[in-house]
Amino acid sequence: MKYQKIYPLFIEKIKGQPKKQRVILSFKNLSDRKKFISKNTKLKIIKKFNLIPSIKVSLSKEQILTYDNDKLVKQIEEDQQLYLSMLDVMEILELSDYRTSQISFTGRNVNVGILDVGINKNFTSISNIEMIHQKLDNSEKEITLKKEKHEISHGTIMASIISNQFKNSDEILIGIAPHVKIHDFDILNKKEKYYFSHILEFFDIIIKKKIMIDVLLISFTTSNPSDGKDILSLSCNALVDKGIIIVSPAGNFGPEPQTIGSPGAAKKVITFGTLEKEVTIPEFSGRGPTLDERIKPDFCLPGSKISIPLSQNLRASVTGTSVSASFGAGIIALIKEFEPTISYDELIKLLENSSVDLDYDNNAQGYGMLIIPRIFKTLNLYQKKIVPYNYLLKISLKYSIEFLIILIVLFYFFYFFRI
Repeated sequence: MKYQKIYPLFIEKIKGQPKKQRVILSFKNLSDRKKFISKNTKLKIIKKFNLIPSIKVSLSKEQILTYDNDKLVKQIEEDQQLYLSMLDVMEILELSDYRTSQISFTGRNVNVGILDVGINKNFTSISNIEMIHQKLDNSEKEITLKKEKHEISHGTIMASIISNQFKNSDEILIGIAPHVKIHDFDILNKKEKYYFSHILEFFDIIIKKKIMIDVLLISFTTSNPSDGKDILSLSCNALVDKGIIIVSPAGNFGPEPQTIGSPGAAKKVITFGTLEKEVTIPEFSGRGPTLDERIKPDFCLPGSKISIPLSQNLRASVTGTSVSASFGAGIIALIKEFEPTISYDELIKLLENSSVDLDYDNNAQGYGMLIIPRIFKTLNLYQKKIVPYNYLLKISLKYSIEFLIILIVLFYFFYFFRI
């Protein structure tokens, strides 16, 4: 049987499925959607989305096959479930000071969106950053969970990588972009299940409210691989065309080829795989190519057993491609501070020229590992770090005291020697 409108990856799933399924119907334009709804008055519309004209519905196999012949419908696909792209590794460890960059840019005046299960600001690492919270309207009566004071959510980890306010021994903030403004797009719901439709709803909120976002980190991925033509991938491309840089993890479903889902497979999403300390790619890191044979991921960054300070006595060790993606979002925020109007194409070219080949297949490493000094060398901005004044003051004071002590010792030595 030949299907006309059913997304190819959805065809196998509807076979032998007697119960209704979560489905998204997309249309060529808003006019076609309006005509479709008028014609199908008995169809319960759960949600409408406008970035790409579409609706979320619950359909039986028979209904799906019926709408496959409807001229107004452009595509029929599953409202795919999404998964947080982090391995279940979170343990209390000693603080491991980390800092990928000591560039003077810190993300000032850059808006970074984190689309995750919410950020808990009760931790010292991010308690002082500027943050705006956004939630869905819970139209499905999925009550948003109240976060416990000490709950370490996935979003809290992502924010703590990007904007960590702790300092290293040289009194330098360890966050990649510690002065960005964070937009917390909290997708958390009581069922703890997340779908395309939840993210599409947030996209419409961003556009409708004209929320200024420079970089958007989407921490989720599907478990199924993608060809980048599903509605979430296409919506991401549309949002990038509106000037928002989108960053996504490659997922933790490697090492086999074609293990990158949506939205990581989207053409205009910048997708990150993971590196271990030895600059090797772990087996879990998702691999390309995409199902339509494009190279993914785009780049690799550290993301294995990263120790993150959350408070004075609490450290978390985290692993997963979402960790790498959060580092990537922070790096891009630094670039956006220097050049706010940089386009997607210009950014990709800059990052490509600033990466190091790891001698892996391109579908495991993309362009390779990003090196921050190379980025700013390419921009003719990088210089060796100038030692901060406060640091110089402390060092000079230390040596002055030591020199004074030596003089006193020498004075008494010669005094008693003469006696």
